[in-house]
Amino acid sequence: MRYTILFILLVTQLTVEAQKNIRNEKAIEAQIDAFLASWNYHDFCDMKNYIAEDYDFVNAVGMHWKGREAVQYAHHTLHQSILKNTPMEKRSVTIRFLKPDVAIVHLLWHIGLITIPSAHSSRPGKPDGDNDDLATIVFVKRNGIWLITAMENVVVNEELQPNVPVNLRKQSKQCKGIAEYKDYHF
Repeated sequence: MRYTILFILLVTQLTVEAQKNIRNEKAIEAQIDAFLASWNYHDFCDMKNYIAEDYDFVNAVGMHWKGREAVQYAHHTLHQSILKNTPMEKRSVTIRFLKPDVAIVHLLWHIGLITIPSAHSSRPGKPDGDNDDLATIVFVKRNGIWLITAMENVVVNEELQPNVPVNLRKQSKQCKGIAEYKDYHF
């Protein structure tokens, strides 16, 4: 009888935790969707709803902006110029909770074409973009709301994807617990 009660309590606790995670995942995904909606409308006036005030952002070309005000200004400025017609589409999201109020998210998205003016490009008049990017995002839960506090975005280089070491790993050959990458080369 005692074990039955303990088992029921354990199952109940696990169910409650799983439901909390599902609610938190949905809330985080909704914040990502809000960011993408702002991007696609080219209007970031609602950024305070999903970005923390102490937000840090590093974009795909290495620009580092600190604080929500600076990030909002930079996005607004770029979306009035080179990104004004550039769409973004979510491809996949993975979420890992580090603590109940901290999560790391990997967001794969596709960014549309960007035409960079000749004066600002090493490839004058050539379009850029139209590629997948992978963002690492840190979310924090503050006052019951999930907010993005840090993000770094990198371009996924499709040409190098066939050479990803983890995908080339040979299970049959081990070197002190680490697979050898016999076929790995650039």
